[in-house]
Amino acid sequence: MSPAPPRRWPVHPRPGALESLSSWLDRLARIYQVPVADLLGPNLGVLVGIRNVLDEDPPPAVFTALAERTGVPAGQVRAMTLPGWVPWLFDAYPLTERDATDGFYTYVRQYSVLLAPGEAPRFEMTSRRRWRGPWIPQRPLRRSCPQCSTGPDPARALVWQLPLTVSCLEHRCRLAPDTETFAAEIADLPHRQVPVGDPVARLDGYTRQALLDASVGLPGRAVHAGVWFRMLRCLLDELSLAGSSISRRSQQLLKQIWDATGEPVRAGMAVWQPYESLEWPIQEKLLTAAATALSLAVDRRIQPRGTLAGLLAEPRPLPVYDGDSPWPPAPDPAERARRKAVRAMNAWYARARIDADAARSMLRLLTEFDATPAHATRHRDVLIGEGIPARFLRDDLLRYPGRRTPEETETLLVAEGFDPGEVAYALDRCVDETIALWDVPEVGVLIDNDELSQIRTRLEL
Repeated sequence: MSPAPPRRWPVHPRPGALESLSSWLDRLARIYQVPVADLLGPNLGVLVGIRNVLDEDPPPAVFTALAERTGVPAGQVRAMTLPGWVPWLFDAYPLTERDATDGFYTYVRQYSVLLAPGEAPRFEMTSRRRWRGPWIPQRPLRRSCPQCSTGPDPARALVWQLPLTVSCLEHRCRLAPDTETFAAEIADLPHRQVPVGDPVARLDGYTRQALLDASVGLPGRAVHAGVWFRMLRCLLDELSLAGSSISRRSQQLLKQIWDATGEPVRAGMAVWQPYESLEWPIQEKLLTAAATALSLAVDRRIQPRGTLAGLLAEPRPLPVYDGDSPWPPAPDPAERARRKAVRAMNAWYARARIDADAARSMLRLLTEFDATPAHATRHRDVLIGEGIPARFLRDDLLRYPGRRTPEETETLLVAEGFDPGEVAYALDRCVDETIALWDVPEVGVLIDNDELSQIRTRLEL
């Protein structure tokens, strides 16, 4: 039986999706069978030998040297480090301590998800609550995927160093802390893969989509990756708040979410701490609660009230107007009679605009039942407004042209601003003088324009 052919490794293996720079350099060093420090120092001319520095603060010379010798663009190499995820995942990296409080409220509390806007209390970032920035753990987080670590060419994702996901984004199994892995190796136990539930898998899937595609297709709509990371961080913060600092309605909402996870409220925390300052077991419970909250919102079993709450569930269908019928309904008898009367009136108006006799007949008809001068004048003005020439509607066609009853005269003078008592006295004198000097017609005393002028003169004295 012939021996198996030797394994052939590519000279420069391409970096994997979301792989960290330190992991890629480890794989390169294994090919050349040299330590990473020797690979970067004598071979690439870059004096860097600390793994943490490679992922957190590598010198720019590393990017240039690796790009020249591997053909991988320097920008892609930089994206394998934490500074390469600015500004999507981080607003700034590293975050200075003096900007911690402002950075926290800009990144974490600018929006709201479950709670009403502005409901979350304000905390100052002090030495007891030190905050290095979003997603940067207080202590180094070392985790690995049981399936990825047992492969022929194991690689580590950069995101495994951050409390951003619970599971391996590729194999959908829980990431195991290195302490658990070492304990299993010492006890000579196999690596056990722990599957995660659908809510956690969906949450981590959104994060993977954000890291790879720069956008996330949420149930409400698609959002930029930067919005997703800030929304998730805000959700974790709201789930960690004490009930005494929020409204009763929000307390009930958070309790409903934690009851669905089977964990105590706030994952058992007694004192509030920034998410990054917590131990990984508590962070894992908070991420699980966030995944549960998203699932409950999608099923409309909870009603979030935050500014970003509309992203968690599909929008309800809106009613759409069916449009007007191309065949209008037939008018009823009353409508047909109204339309017939309108057509007859329009025809009469059209004739009166060109025929003086028709115009005069219309005016006489309109003043037949009310022959007072004010009524007749008002109808005459209406007909002129309809386009009938004024010469067809002379004042002498009215029954009492240019004259008003005492009541109409009193209303006119009061409207002009004269004192009502003085107007009544002046009109009584005018009527008495007319009755004494002239025969009063059947319609009563009528005041012409000359008499109206005389009354105005008396009132102005």
